[in-house]
Amino acid sequence: MGSFNDKLCLSDWRYRKNRDTIDNRIKKKLKAIYIERENDILKLAEIQFNEYFDSKRKEFDIPILMVGTEFQQQVWQSLIKIPYGETSTYLEISESIGNKKAVRATANANGANAISIIIPCHRVIGSNKKLVGYAGGLETKKGLLHLEQQSIV
Repeated sequence: MGSFNDKLCLSDWRYRKNRDTIDNRIKKKLKAIYIERENDILKLAEIQFNEYFDSKRKEFDIPILMVGTEFQQQVWQSLIKIPYGETSTYLEISESIGNKKAVRATANANGANAISIIIPCHRVIGSNKKLVGYAGGLETKKGLLHLEQQSIV
């Protein structure tokens, strides 16, 4: 996890395919380097993640900083609106931002999300309703969706 100016800007999978690309994008856009240390935002994020995994939290209220292009940020804002325990498709996300032909670009923006779970890219599935791509792996995605669906019963 990482923060910048009292906002969470990174909460991502350590061993993902695009790890270096995402790290470099954040460092370049923020003109910053990573320094390992604890702070109040990271402590709050840890508490809220633990509550989420214990099925005691359905929404996060951590201040976040989305570092990406305007299009990526539109997609990420749309992802935040997907209700806990529900799913959406890349096409539905594209339509929600007013560009139904941008399905592939939407999928790429989804994959560039650096604030996993809080910006719930795991809630996006294929138009055929099958699980597709996830930085944490499909088994993790399946587990997150299961956790959410079980706790809304």
